Amino acid sequence: MTQSISRTNLIMIFLFVLLSGNAYASLDISLKSIDDSQHKLSEYIGHGKWVVLNIWGTRCPPCREEMPELVRFHDEHKDKDAIVLGIAIDFPSYGYAKQDEVISFADDYFIDFPILLSDSSITKKIGLGRLEGLPTTYMFNPNGDVVGMQVGGITLKILEDFIEKNKAASPNSKNK
Repeated sequence: MTQSISRTNLIMIFLFVLLSGNAYASLDISLKSIDDSQHKLSEYIGHGKWVVLNIWGTRCPPCREEMPELVRFHDEHKDKDAIVLGIAIDFPSYGYAKQDEVISFADDYFIDFPILLSDSSITKKIGLGRLEGLPTTYMFNPNGDVVGMQVGGITLKILEDFIEKNKAASPNSKNK
């Protein structure tokens, strides 16, 4: 039990590194979705809900491990206070995601949140710096400000705890 508590505390300590300021350059970058339509990140971010932006790859073991948690989080929150937005990239090359692999993965994992396709340059393009590893999760508050990030796996509990703890800091959050 002590090891579990220590690991949980460690995860919570390192989970979200608060980023200073609103560093991203543009959320108006258009990306292809798995259904061939084009979408801008600004269509999802900054519209009154928390957005969990998860960058992942179909062959990435920690990405595969965390996906059921992200699906569950999205399903439990999409009609209330938060959504998940996935950006798939190829793993291990970090190149552009293979659409057919991503569609198959989404079907296998029952993913119903939006999935866009890109490569590792996406984080630089939107001003979030170099992608350090997969999976990487960025948290945007309801106003569209990036307020945290995590390199490595994430859980439903970590996401819910972060939002609950930070609701007071987001004046436009509907579920205070």
